[in-house]
This record gives sequence, C-alpha cells and structure tokens, in this order.
Amino acid sequence: MNLLHGLFLVLFIVEFSELQGKHGFFSQALLKGEVIENMSQAKFIAGIYAPKKYLYAFKDKLTDADRETEIVCTAFILSKTEIITNAHCVAGAPYAYVVAGTKFVSDENQKIKIKVKKENLAYHPHFDHLIVGAFDIAKVTLKTPLEFSDTVGSIKLVDKDYKLNNSSEVVTVYGYGVLNLPMILRRCDANYISDVERANTFDPVQALYFTTGEATNDGEILTPGDSGGPVVSKTNGKIVGINVGTNETTGGRGMFLPITLFLDFIHDPKSVKPIPPSLTPNEAKFMADIAAPGKFLTAFKDSYADADEDVQIQFNAIILSETEILTCADHVHGAPYVYVTVNKLSRNPTELKVTEDQIEIHEKYALSGLTFNVAKITLKEPLEFNDNVGSIDLVDKDYKLNDPSEIVSVYGDMILDGTQRTRRFDIKYLNSGICKSKLGDQFDANHLMCFNSVESKGYLCTFGGPMVSKKNNKLVGMTIDDLSDNSVIFQPIAPLLDWIRKPKVGRNQRRRMA
Repeated sequence: MNLLHGLFLVLFIVEFSELQGKHGFFSQALLKGEVIENMSQAKFIAGIYAPKKYLYAFKDKLTDADRETEIVCTAFILSKTEIITNAHCVAGAPYAYVVAGTKFVSDENQKIKIKVKKENLAYHPHFDHLIVGAFDIAKVTLKTPLEFSDTVGSIKLVDKDYKLNNSSEVVTVYGYGVLNLPMILRRCDANYISDVERANTFDPVQALYFTTGEATNDGEILTPGDSGGPVVSKTNGKIVGINVGTNETTGGRGMFLPITLFLDFIHDPKSVKPIPPSLTPNEAKFMADIAAPGKFLTAFKDSYADADEDVQIQFNAIILSETEILTCADHVHGAPYVYVTVNKLSRNPTELKVTEDQIEIHEKYALSGLTFNVAKITLKEPLEFNDNVGSIDLVDKDYKLNDPSEIVSVYGDMILDGTQRTRRFDIKYLNSGICKSKLGDQFDANHLMCFNSVESKGYLCTFGGPMVSKKNNKLVGMTIDDLSDNSVIFQPIAPLLDWIRKPKVGRNQRRRMA
C-alpha cells in the first residue's frame, strides 16, 4: 500500500523578509571567493539585469529610490541562444538585458549587451515569489545567437539520473557578487551538505545546501549579485545546480536548486504544465475531508503502531447527499471513529465526529486487493446545504467511460508548490489496456481504471477525491491508490451504484479483513 495519501511533509517555508539578513535574499555574492581575471576560465557565465519596479518579487516592496533601479543577477550559457538564471530575476519584467564575456557585469561599455523582450523570458510556471526558492528558475532565449570565442562559450548540464550524494563532493559556485562596485565575477569552492546534515531544514523545493572554509564565520557565501549563478561539479565540470540564496536558519548556508529537477523545463519550458489554481469553497462544495487516527487504520497500522491516538491521517471524501459521504475503505477500516470536515475551504468549516457504527465498508473489500475499496458514512444529523456545501450527482448505472477522448476532472488536495491546496486538473480518460498493462492480474475491467503521469503531468492528490465527467458534471470515479510509477487508480462509480444506494446494513453484517 503506497503511503503517499495521508503522509504530508513538514515543509520549510520562510517569508522573504526572514531570509534577507544583512545582504538580502535576492540576487545573492560570493564572499572571499577568487576573482576571475581571465574570462576564458568562466566563459559560460553571463550577467542579466532587469528593471526592479516590474519584478513580481520586488514591486510590492519598492521605495521611491528603487523605482528606477535594476536588479543584477548571474546566469549561465547553455548554447548560443539559451541562457539560464533565477525566475525572480526576470519574472514580470517587460524586458531584460543579457551581457556576456565580461568580469564586470555592471560596466556600461559592454561588448556584448543584448536586450531580450518579455516573450523570450520564460520562468517556471510553478514559480511562487512568496515562497523562498520555489521553482526559482528561468530560461532566456536569444533571437540573435551569441558568437562564441575565447571569452564566451557554453557549459553542459548533468544527466537526469545524476545524484549529488557524496557529502565530501566539492562544487564551484560562480556569481557577480556586490561586495563593492563595480560588481566583479568570483568563484568559490564549497562542500555539498548531505541530506542527513540538512534534515531539520528541509524545504519545499528540495533545495540543497553547501558551505565552505572560505566563507565568513556564520557560513555565508552568497550575497546580492549571485542569484542565478551556476553550481558546477569539480568531478565532471558540469552544472549540478543553480544559486537561489542564503538561508539564515542554517547559519547562512548557500542554497541551490538541483538542476536535475528542472531538465524538462530547460529543454522545453512549454512542456511544464502550470499548477492548477486553488479551488474556491463553492467549486469544491461536494468535497469533504476524512481524518482518522493512523494507529487504528488496518492499511496503515504497521507504520503508525507507535503513534499517539491524536496522530491523524487526512484523506478526501465526496458528499453524496445531506447524510451520505463516500470515501475509500482504506481510510476508515479499523478506526473506532473518524472526523468528517465539510465546508472545508471556507473560514468556518464544520467538523463532525463519526463513530464506527456509522461507517459501512463494501462487503467485497479486501486489504490485499484494489477493487471495492469504498466505504459509505451515514451522518446522524443531515448537513445544511448552502453555496459552499452541496452534493454531486452520480452517473447512471449503464454509464460507460469508454471514449478515449473524453475529458474528466480530478479533484483533490495536492502539494505542488510547497503548500497543500485543494485543486482540480483535467485529463483524458485512458483505455483499459493501459490499466491492465500496469496492474496485471490485479486488473478488473469492471471496477478499475487509471491514468498515468504523462497525462497528469505528475500531479498526485490525496486519495478519496472525485473524478467528474466534463460532459455531464456527474461523478464517474474516485481515486483509490497509486503505483510506483505515479499512475493513479480510480474506482468507477457505475458498478457500485446498487451498493451505494441500498439501505445501510447493520454492524453484525460488516466484516473485518486481516
């Protein structure tokens, strides 16, 4: 049983003001680093600057003096037309300037200075300027190719399967740090910090950290000007990361994004689907949450055996009527009680405690299988329906989801940008052959369907959420599980209609599965 649903990361999310310190978070500079005297040693480095007043990361915090200033960042050259930097350096700007072949980025007499318009400044669609470092990467495409020379050239990226997992590995960090003017290119060797050492400071974008003996006493090695600079492996000479700032909560350690997470975006920015927007309370009015003590749930008791009773796992559920809630059997089986929350997205959610006698598990449910993973909760007091609380209609019994072009909407709680939010994304129904190829003998054409990570762009949601037909706005399925390749399995609703609509059975007719 995959534990993705219900297990939520403790995320390290810090407001910009908390990271600013004495140097500021954005456009971070290498302290005591080696000055690059000959650009042939760093010909893959470029500089980029944009008007501060337009940038999303700054425009709400501008002073009068800031309005005519520019933010200077570092970048690196992948090809004659491709340059990579931080998203916060260009996001929102109507234009930016790229300079190359120079150790003084702020020199007004640059030999290579190219103006790039907004349409050629692509930043990651998941970038959120309110979350430090979140998907903070951008690609600049030049209409006029650079002319490579002894002082202007490119650098290669590591492969997608590259692992930076040796804590003794040395990397070289580059940047135009503003220690003093003019801003000059420096580089500094640093040691990668292992996952173990950073376990208590894990952040939502899987940023990595480094430190160096060349740094100041508090470990800081970055200051304004270094944002977007490359982190290069000393072992293979390839890009392994991109600077995003310093983290004061880790003693000022430099923070960088591992480049392997962003190769798809770098190769084709349009291939990365934007994060679905958060739903309004009205849009999710037929959704509910189930919270159950993990130590009692049969499907999770091994993982939560030593947990306290107040350690709960949260799942999604579906409101069928004023008194009926549908969810997965895994989410309630074995629990003496669960909590149901409705009106979940409003400021005044309603939480109801439901005891075991109000929960009915499908009689064919088996912990070791995938089919009939469904449970119905009957409320003792009916819900009050309003604009933010309501039900969804079920499809008819003879409904067949068999058109490979049919679009369905998947609802659920997702962690995509460092924050758990309730979202909806649309996918195409995939034919049963795909499910069968993934599930083998566990596949049941009448009771299972699935979509793969290609269709969902990797989006996974808390299970128990609805799948709704775009054609008729009715409930056609419910998420129940996922596979190791991130394919998501759905329980079709039509084959369950007789069971859903029949009167609730007594407790003596319910079975416990080992």
